Amino acid sequence: MQWAERQRFNHGSSLMQGWGVLLLLISCVLWVWVGSLIWDTEDTLYCFRAYSRCEMDTTMPKQLTLLGISAPLSVVGTGLLVAGLVRRHTSAHVLRVIEMQQSEERARNK
Repeated sequence: MQWAERQRFNHGSSLMQGWGVLLLLISCVLWVWVGSLIWDTEDTLYCFRAYSRCEMDTTMPKQLTLLGISAPLSVVGTGLLVAGLVRRHTSAHVLRVIEMQQSEERARNK
């Protein structure tokens, strides 16, 4: 009974870790995409003679949107990864404590 419950708990922890890693990979891809947009940006200057005003055309809204999407993905991915690791380590620790207590009880009963 205890072994099956531990396996189920570890499976849930592994799923949390997997989702965390997936979200972190997605956010890394978005960061690379932002970097490539920044690297390849060829700013063009548009001048309007009627107004004597020049404007720079950049892709900043796209870059900011990608950064805005990647930031929460990074935070949630890190949270899930850490939570999954902590759950797994805590489960292993509790199991060791239970085994030590049972071992001490057996030693007292001899």
